[in-house]
Amino acid sequence: MVPQKNDEVRLALEKVWLNSRPQALGRVATLQRFAENLRSGIPDQQSRQNALSAAHRLSGSLGMFGFDEASSCAAKIEALLGDGPMPDVATTVALVERLRMLLEGAQPCSGRREKRRS
Repeated sequence: MVPQKNDEVRLALEKVWLNSRPQALGRVATLQRFAENLRSGIPDQQSRQNALSAAHRLSGSLGMFGFDEASSCAAKIEALLGDGPMPDVATTVALVERLRMLLEGAQPCSGRREKRRS
């Protein structure tokens, strides 16, 4: 009976992810806009706050779906965006791109974890 229950939980989690995925990708887009503003030398506090909120929400929710590496990546972005000077452009852009790559085509807890890419 336990394997059947695990399958039910996995299927329910996949359904929740399918419903949540557009919102998660929207948050990644917010991070991408901030990274582009940062790269262009025109970041503003509002876009930074929006990106900080998006990173915080992603770092909290992605782990629930089994996306541990993506959650960690979002947490690193969140830490970069915290109080202090504007974050390093190259580091921020690389982390945001990594997060985007990790979420493209990601499937939650389906026995297959995020693909590791160097």
